[in-house]
Amino acid sequence: MKKLLLISLLSFFFFSNIDAQEISSEKSKHSFVEWNFGVAYMTEDDFVFPGTSVLWGGTYINENNLIFEYEAGFALPSLVTGKLGIGKKFNNTKVIVGVRPFPFNLYLQSSFTKGKKGYWITSIEFNPLNSDASLSFQSKAILNLGYRWYIIKNK
Repeated sequence: MKKLLLISLLSFFFFSNIDAQEISSEKSKHSFVEWNFGVAYMTEDDFVFPGTSVLWGGTYINENNLIFEYEAGFALPSLVTGKLGIGKKFNNTKVIVGVRPFPFNLYLQSSFTKGKKGYWITSIEFNPLNSDASLSFQSKAILNLGYRWYIIKNK
């Protein structure tokens, strides 16, 4: 019951950030550096473990506000990580679904509160596969909060 309540609250948070669709006639791309922190619900002994990551990535947004995004970097405790996603831009909110290859998770990510040098993001991730407890740092779910700093922004 607690898991269902948590998922419902997080879903409400993501979708309450979406305003009316913005239609743009321009393409854009930008590179960023991102710092995240969060907690992972681990497969071993139902254990909650803190983590952090620093990633470099890029976001491409086409004229229909469709998003393609990639990122890779260093993380603790897994040492390396990355993400690949697609999504949609609604006004200043970007909603993305994707995959994290290592440690394997599917994710839903949303941006919010745009600043002068970047913007905040949050994501919820889950592992739909039967996790192999023999693999280190395999998680059932991850909850993240992060900030992205623009490196290069092109229109």
